[in-house]
Amino acid sequence: MEMGEAKSSVSWLDVAIATCMIILAGAEIGIIYLDVAVFNIIAHLTFLTLVPLLMPHFSLREWALTTLAGLMVLGLLIKDGDAINIISALNRAAFFGAFIYLVTLLKNAAQSSGSVLALGQYMTRQPSGRRYYSLAFGGHIMGVLLNFGAISLLTPLIQRGVRASGQSVERQAVDEQRQISGLLRGFSWMILWSPTALTQAVLFTSFAGVQTGVVMLLGISASLVMIFVGRALDLLLWRSLPAVASQSRPTFPKTSGIRFATICGLLIAATYLVLILADVSAAVALMLVAPIIMVAWIFEQNLKAAPSLAVTATLRRLKVIFVDETKDPALSAFVLGAAGFIGEAGARLAPVAQVAEVLNISQMPVWLFLVSLPVLITICGQIALSPILVVVFLAAVINELPMLPADPNLIVFALGAGWALSMSASPNASATLLISAITNIAPTTLTWRWNGLYALVCFVLFAISFYVLSLGFAS
Repeated sequence: MEMGEAKSSVSWLDVAIATCMIILAGAEIGIIYLDVAVFNIIAHLTFLTLVPLLMPHFSLREWALTTLAGLMVLGLLIKDGDAINIISALNRAAFFGAFIYLVTLLKNAAQSSGSVLALGQYMTRQPSGRRYYSLAFGGHIMGVLLNFGAISLLTPLIQRGVRASGQSVERQAVDEQRQISGLLRGFSWMILWSPTALTQAVLFTSFAGVQTGVVMLLGISASLVMIFVGRALDLLLWRSLPAVASQSRPTFPKTSGIRFATICGLLIAATYLVLILADVSAAVALMLVAPIIMVAWIFEQNLKAAPSLAVTATLRRLKVIFVDETKDPALSAFVLGAAGFIGEAGARLAPVAQVAEVLNISQMPVWLFLVSLPVLITICGQIALSPILVVVFLAAVINELPMLPADPNLIVFALGAGWALSMSASPNASATLLISAITNIAPTTLTWRWNGLYALVCFVLFAISFYVLSLGFAS
């Protein structure tokens, strides 16, 4: 059966949710690229309409966020007597919802790609000495296109490979721990620099004067260092483990590699073309580019499978993506949008001036201020506060200060570092919860037991780097 031909019954609620998501995405594109004020009203109303439509699918998380957002609205009305700050927070919510919806469209094409599957199998079948780097770098790079889809693709392949290895149960458990940890460690640092990560949309639009190239250079450099640190720690912790018989290296799927590299190249080229022509950030440019690349990629897959049916098959697949399977993307968009709303509104309610005075932030050394940001994000992650909520709150609070306590590039880098660290240190991080759902391994095992020491080592290295960078940016 051709991709996208699976039959499904679509309710009126599914159609309504799908319509809202398409209108929301279109309105945000209109705001960014056409600068027409009416699109703001459309985006606000559409995002608010999603709430009752999605309520039948709400879990405890969505109810908690909705309740907290409602309390924030009440607090702002009492404090301000008008809706100015509510509208500002709603701007943030609608943007986040549209961003994650548009960017993760790429995942639909990637998950149905035979090339991506072949590369995933190649990575997980590497000999033990090469497997950590294969999974860490593979998860990191694939995360750029698939986002959390990289976790969904590679984690089952890891478990399948471990169980088919023929090793003892004890050795299988060790191999599973090392491979899943390698994937989680590599994937998490993608947050520091990838234009497809929500981090960039949050942070690059939160501070004036941020230089995309500088932050991306810092992020890529830190990612490389932390992946190598992860491998060094892996070798140190398991140095007494008996070696297994040497395994033959799988043949690299050249055709699949070329296809995947071509898609990545087109994505990067198109994103930076929009970036230059429209003078927007890479994350915002990607909102326009991602759906186009997705459609082209799905058409290419169907053209390869059955040229005469390519157009029809592509349209059927797009109908599945935009209508039949829209509930989960819409819930993700709502969760992230609500977290953005709460973070922004919370900052408006917080007594920023008084807190800054009590903490004496203006006199705080730059490196100490930067170090405090990952600490706060990580601690909040332990009590089920999502990184995006905390990061948006901190970014808004920092912007309320009379002057920035550090260079905006370093602030963005530090907030991104805290966000990425939460993947290894917080049982409530999205990637951790996703891996736990796939593997049935407790989130506390994935983080505290398997990666707690790694997160601590990374934090120490970041603290040192913040000190050095604060000196360099001050000169």
